[in-house]
Amino acid sequence: FIELIMDRPGGFKGEVIVAENCHRGREPWKSRSSGWMPHFGWNSDIKGIKNMNELCAELKKKYGERFSVCHWIDVDAGGMRVYGPQDGPGYVYCDGTGGVPLISYSNGLKGDKRREVIMTYPIFQSDKGTIIDFKNGVWNKGAYTGQPLRFINFPALNHHSTYCGATSAIKNYLGISDLSGGADPNNGGRLTKGYYNFHSFPFDKWAPGPRPGMLGAEIAVFMNKVRKADLNITSAEWVGLASRVWPPMVRTRAVLASTDPVALDYHATKYLLYANSGMSIHNPDDHTSPLHQYLKACADAGSGIFHESCVAIKTFDFSTHSLSDNGDLAIKADRHWGTDFRTILKYFVLKYIKT
Repeated sequence: FIELIMDRPGGFKGEVIVAENCHRGREPWKSRSSGWMPHFGWNSDIKGIKNMNELCAELKKKYGERFSVCHWIDVDAGGMRVYGPQDGPGYVYCDGTGGVPLISYSNGLKGDKRREVIMTYPIFQSDKGTIIDFKNGVWNKGAYTGQPLRFINFPALNHHSTYCGATSAIKNYLGISDLSGGADPNNGGRLTKGYYNFHSFPFDKWAPGPRPGMLGAEIAVFMNKVRKADLNITSAEWVGLASRVWPPMVRTRAVLASTDPVALDYHATKYLLYANSGMSIHNPDDHTSPLHQYLKACADAGSGIFHESCVAIKTFDFSTHSLSDNGDLAIKADRHWGTDFRTILKYFVLKYIKT
């Protein structure tokens, strides 16, 4: 995809930046629990490329200063808290201090169950020296330039957990925000004294939080008030049925794209993940599923379309080079079971006992 941008007909004079916060400490590119250091087992067919570090090094070699990698670092892991691009790279906390507006969202509950979250977003610098304010745009010589800035969201489709169901375009926004304080709302879990982060607000660490759907609601605020992706491209070449990193999995050989992240997640989970797993937590039409709850909450806040009857689907088959309208939308594939007994057991428990 990066090559399509860089080498497009008519030329491209801008920059491409690969950026994320995988919440793996001060040096995430060295973390063996991220996608940067470990060797890919399945999701790479580029000769000589075994992980994200090697892929980005190859792109850097090819495109020079036009290509950059930026690792956004949580403040509690060593990143800087800043109040604007004049302060340099770091995270902006929208808590109403230091000239930054208050952008918050409450779960609407009372007493011990009440929680409130604030938006956070990164300011970062490319290898070419370009300073980007994720919310407000490109900054140069003390002012915003108005230069076009495009945000493309690149999630993968996988099972996530019993409290979340699935991960794809919507949940990928947690890779933008600062999660300082950790996942547990009862042990840290706060960005500042009164505000939770994007994980501790909707969830009780690794369990559902006090009000369903809050993951989608908070991300809707982010999309409406900070920045929404111009395009979402979901990789579903391999789809994990009970884990993000271990089989069982299916190879659907699919890539999905939409400007609407809710519609995209609805389609991807229903017709790829749920079609192959059969687990109710992967069914966006099951009202008890956390997936249904957060997708609907996001749509209800005006950040996407939840009802598939309002969405047109176009399918391109690369094997036949043909484009078609809505037909048989489900893509079912043979399972690859792997050898990890715990994940295989987890799959059967989730499929036949807990769901």
